[in-house]
Amino acid sequence: MHESPSRGKRPRDQRCPDYLEEAQNARELWMFRGPSGTIVPERPIVDLPISGYTMDTAVRGFRLAARSSAADSRRLGLWKRLGAVTVIALLTVGASAETVDQLLQRGAELQQRGDSAGAIAAFRAAVSSQPRRLDAVMQLSIQYLRTGQIQEAVASLQRAKELAPQHPGVAYFLGLAYSQADRCGEAREELDLILRQQPSNVQALHLSGVCLLRQGLLEEGIGVLERVLQASPDIRQALYTLGSAYLKVGNVQAAKELVRTRMEGDETPEALLIKGSLQISEKRYGVGLALLERARSANPQLPMANSQIGVALLYEGRRALAAEAFRAELAINPRDFNSNAFLGWLREQEGDSERALELLQAAHGLQESDTGVKYLLAQSHATQRNWQEVATLLEDVTEAQPEFTPAHVMLARAYAKLKRTDLFRREQGIIRRLNEEQQERDLSGVDQLYDGKVLALPSKGPDRRSPAQPRK
Repeated sequence: MHESPSRGKRPRDQRCPDYLEEAQNARELWMFRGPSGTIVPERPIVDLPISGYTMDTAVRGFRLAARSSAADSRRLGLWKRLGAVTVIALLTVGASAETVDQLLQRGAELQQRGDSAGAIAAFRAAVSSQPRRLDAVMQLSIQYLRTGQIQEAVASLQRAKELAPQHPGVAYFLGLAYSQADRCGEAREELDLILRQQPSNVQALHLSGVCLLRQGLLEEGIGVLERVLQASPDIRQALYTLGSAYLKVGNVQAAKELVRTRMEGDETPEALLIKGSLQISEKRYGVGLALLERARSANPQLPMANSQIGVALLYEGRRALAAEAFRAELAINPRDFNSNAFLGWLREQEGDSERALELLQAAHGLQESDTGVKYLLAQSHATQRNWQEVATLLEDVTEAQPEFTPAHVMLARAYAKLKRTDLFRREQGIIRRLNEEQQERDLSGVDQLYDGKVLALPSKGPDRRSPAQPRK
């Protein structure tokens, strides 16, 4: 039966959208998973074929769509036109896909030649041509990650997430982008999605462990990294990260064992960094500095190398050189905890309270549970007469370290300034008790030195410097 024009022909770009969608989704699935069914990150997407789309794939999609819409076809009397419309749609998708494939091929070639800007331009053109091409969106996202354009990578991967909400490969790269954007909580949500589907995915486990460490959840992060190395002992980066984490929590024996069993003869910059840091933790600053200088010389951009050099220099009393090392570290890695904390302390000693406060707040944000930084931050707030902040910080410090007299002294002063009389008197009582207990310990120490004949006191007074208070 002849149809009137009024019931009409839809515009060309609206013909058979379901068929186009089905064929394109079939293509995206084949492209992104690869011919063997492997997925990113177990096989990087850049290694997947980018011209694997075949007409047979589209035909299968169209046949499926045709079967599902048979009722509509009968009702509209379109059986006689179904074949022709399918051919039109097939040719439309095929021509468009060929153009995008060429853009993707060009982008990959430009990337291999080191032309990052050209590669990004080609991938952008591919995405602009077909915004729902998952492989095109992923290629652009990964190129953004390669070139350090993290915010652009996050936005692009969020679009990929809309196309494939449950795909592990998308989740991995989005988690990676979030972690590099200092959004570790969101990164772990993406990684958890992968681990629910693939509990033994070591790449996701490794990145999850790193995120936990960066959030200051050191023990949890260590546990995850230990699982990674049990499953895949050859992942060296996980080994180096675990060694650093052991030292951060003061587990020197575990770090020693890791070096003895897994890093003997390892002269990589990362291994030298761990070995040098281990020497510093045992107060062998000269040996540690030599190892760390070798690590920095081999890789000037190695995270933590300048920071650890700064710590060693600080404990040797070379403050100016230490400050220079901490600044160099922050230029590479603004999130380095030690550099922010120690440089903040140095700035406070030099009277630059404003810069000290900024650095110490950054350190506190990186490890909120660290009582040493809370105490230093309270000192900085006291310099600027922020007494409520002082009280809040020192209440946490004294709860964690109730025998630390200097914290109680400063807290009493804060309560006096805030006119909180009852709490001020409580702190005064605690300070008296702690001083009396210290006097008793001092007398006990003198008694132990006396051997019945000679009172063998040292010629110089005891060195009462705290590890957190380097010598001038």
